[in-house]
Amino acid sequence: MLDGVQILAWGKRRAVGLTATLLERAGAQVTVTNAQPSADALHDVIVVSSDMCAASEGSAIAAWKAAGTHIVCDITATGPQGARADMHGSDAQIQAISGLMDTTGFAEGEPVRIGVPFTELSAALYASAAIAAAVRVKHLRGIVQNIDVTLFGCAASALTTFLPAAFAQGTVGRVGNRHPACAPWNAYRTRDGWILICTSTEEQWRKLRQAARVPQLDDARFATLRSRVSNVDALDALLETWTATLTTDECSRVCEQIGVAAGPIVAVAGLSREPNFRMRHADTAARIDAHGIDGDTYRRVPIFGMSRLADVESVAEDAEDTRQAGAGLSGYAQGAGPLAGIKVVEIGQYTTAPLVGKHLAALGAEVVKVEPPDGEVARSWSPGQAGTSYFFALNNTDKQAISLDLKHPDDRARLRTLVADADVLVENLRPGALAKLGFGREALGRINPRLIYCSISGFGMASAYPGRPAFDTVIQAMGGLMDLTRSNGEPVKLGASGADILGGQAALMAIVARLADTARHDGTFIEISMQDVAAWCALFAAGNREPQGVAVACIDGHVWLDSDERFDAAALAACARQMRCGSLTRASAVAALTNAAISAVPVARVHELIEDGDFLADVLSVARDAGGGFWPVLKVPYRLSRTPARVRAVPGAPLRASDGAVPRTPVSVSEN
Repeated sequence: MLDGVQILAWGKRRAVGLTATLLERAGAQVTVTNAQPSADALHDVIVVSSDMCAASEGSAIAAWKAAGTHIVCDITATGPQGARADMHGSDAQIQAISGLMDTTGFAEGEPVRIGVPFTELSAALYASAAIAAAVRVKHLRGIVQNIDVTLFGCAASALTTFLPAAFAQGTVGRVGNRHPACAPWNAYRTRDGWILICTSTEEQWRKLRQAARVPQLDDARFATLRSRVSNVDALDALLETWTATLTTDECSRVCEQIGVAAGPIVAVAGLSREPNFRMRHADTAARIDAHGIDGDTYRRVPIFGMSRLADVESVAEDAEDTRQAGAGLSGYAQGAGPLAGIKVVEIGQYTTAPLVGKHLAALGAEVVKVEPPDGEVARSWSPGQAGTSYFFALNNTDKQAISLDLKHPDDRARLRTLVADADVLVENLRPGALAKLGFGREALGRINPRLIYCSISGFGMASAYPGRPAFDTVIQAMGGLMDLTRSNGEPVKLGASGADILGGQAALMAIVARLADTARHDGTFIEISMQDVAAWCALFAAGNREPQGVAVACIDGHVWLDSDERFDAAALAACARQMRCGSLTRASAVAALTNAAISAVPVARVHELIEDGDFLADVLSVARDAGGGFWPVLKVPYRLSRTPARVRAVPGAPLRASDGAVPRTPVSVSEN
């Protein structure tokens, strides 16, 4: 991990303090200060937020960056370039201008601010991973570099569910608790409350339809995923005629038995009584019961667990250590990323594990993505091109894809060969699924004693729900995120796949932190519970409240007004009515409100980002697939000055094991 690394954190952004907390959890020695510090030779890394400091303080930061003696990580709202250069944006304002806010809320309602400081949390997680990567580079090559992380880039990177429609020239709107590409997927009334039910495959839909026993669900309108999405209002109404006959617990048990993700909406204050949270964090639950939630409660919930992979002594030879270090050295000489020479096997689908693999690949690792015989389900979602969805492409850049049927002995042998030569294995299968195939922790330790094995699951390996599948929306509901995110008092999920993304970011940070220890010998098991990560974020937000603000309607959308010591949300709404913002465009309303000394920004629509100069310059890029086709892709939201992360190519169809060797990643046409 980061044992012995000295971190100095100084900055007003919440992301700076959160980064310090994460790095301390990874073993670093952290000093947090509010006064302008004097950087000394003892500090390896300095974490700052230059957009939130005075001019003299900014000069000090610039001097540290120029000196090249410390790794300097600068977390800002929008970065130093573009039309919004050095904007002192709050988390809510970045949610607004990035399109993130407009994806959250119900279709018939107003945009909703996410109830946790999502962009600050996301920036802290990415900054921590980037810092760990820079520490690794310093250890291997003696290279010291600067890192820039933008909240805007983090927010825009979270829009992978919604950007595909914008790429296809569609209009992107709010979907409430639904999913724009899957159905049924929503919150449904039960006899005593609400339940989130999420399906993504035809098999899950078939089992749910059979369990519900509602004859109308057999209608041809619901025969395919595309037709279900097109007829989602009728579908949801029919499904609710079944859920309304059951209690939430009864419906959850039925869904668990048939392998469909489902769960209740849990209040943050009720996390201590949620069975899985209480089982995994009994001491924290007892403390919440006794003392409530304060500003430090979140620190008691670890977002990753780390332990020895297996009770197997490492057999790594000195030559193997030399191979890894040597690969890194030659890779850096050729301008490759911080993880040059690292080999990764990814067995994942949808968002969490693919997000980890994408970033490890961008950082220079060689990533082999293992898909089922028919390919990952998300490949076929609409919209897309050449038989592949934009969603899949956004989450799987720079990987080599191979198709394996892990129920077949020959394909399991192929996976064993891949794992034996890997540094990292990351997967988001159900807990125990790999073990049933012969790839449990002990077996993996025997195959590769130095392996870093990261398992990402909804509720953790040891869980109160050992047989329950989990999707992002269910974890948002059961981790407290939906309780804090409300539209007219009603809980609503984050439009972006917040629990998936934050869980993937936590895994990325833990893996790269482990790789930063270039002298490691033993294998490592990293466990990520998405519910733990969601609860960590929810408890932070509940214990560190921020002003609420308000979204105000204009003739062409909405503007967001930040609350301050002068105006609360109600007073801001009254001011907006007095100024007749409803009859103004967003641009005119922002100008009028700014003239009245009220902080206001437009709420951007996702499809409008395609014409936003900062988005085009800082976030969007173009890559090529194996057939030469061009694809829109997203750059990573962190910039390493001397060993940059690069997004280059989109994988083609997965190579089948019987076809021979794994193909090489296509040549890049665009770099980050």
